[in-house]
Amino acid sequence: MFVDIETAGLQTGRPIMQIAAIAVNSSFRELEVFEEKIRFDERQAVQRTLRKRHYPRARWNREGRRDRDVAVDFGAFLARHATVDVWSGSGKLFVVAQLVAHNAEFDGPFLRMWFERMGLFFPGAYRVFCTLQRAMWLFHEDRALTPPADFKLGTLCDYFGVPLPLDQAHDALADVRATVGLYRAINEQSRRRQRVA
Repeated sequence: MFVDIETAGLQTGRPIMQIAAIAVNSSFRELEVFEEKIRFDERQAVQRTLRKRHYPRARWNREGRRDRDVAVDFGAFLARHATVDVWSGSGKLFVVAQLVAHNAEFDGPFLRMWFERMGLFFPGAYRVFCTLQRAMWLFHEDRALTPPADFKLGTLCDYFGVPLPLDQAHDALADVRATVGLYRAINEQSRRRQRVA
C-alpha cells in the first residue's frame, strides 16, 4: 500500500491538505486508488507552503471534504487492504495495512498524529517502508552506480526514468503513482545487480 500526503506545513500539527494511496498486488498492479482533498483552516497553514503545492482555493472549496470524513474513509481503505498482523500491548491481534512512502519519516508520524487528533484507530503499520531509504541502500550496496545529486522523489524519478512531470509534483496522487514506479525501478535494478553478482 503506497501513500503520499501533502501538508500545509512541515510540523505534524499542521493540516493535511491532500492524501492519496494506491493498493497494489505482488506484481505492483493497481488494485484500488484513494485520493481526497481535505478542507482546512488556512490560518493553520504556513502560507509559503500553500504556494508550493497544487492548491487552487476554488478547487479545494468545491472538492475538499471534512478531515474526519476523509480519515474515516481512508481508514476503511487501509482496512480493506490490511495484511500485517500486529499485537496490542494487551495481547489483542489486529490486522493492519503495510504502508510505503517516499520519506516515510515524514508521512508516517503525520498520519498517526492525524488519526490520534480525531480519536480514530489508525489501521496502518507504524513501521512505514521508505523508498528514499531503499534508494539510499541501493546506492550504498552497488558502488558501480553513480548516486544522484539528492534523494528527493523528483530527482530519483528522473534518475530511474519514472514519469513525474514537474507540473504534477506535489500533487498527492501523482506523487504516489511515481513512488510505486520508483519502488518498481529500484527492485528491478537490485535484481539486475544480483544476477550479475
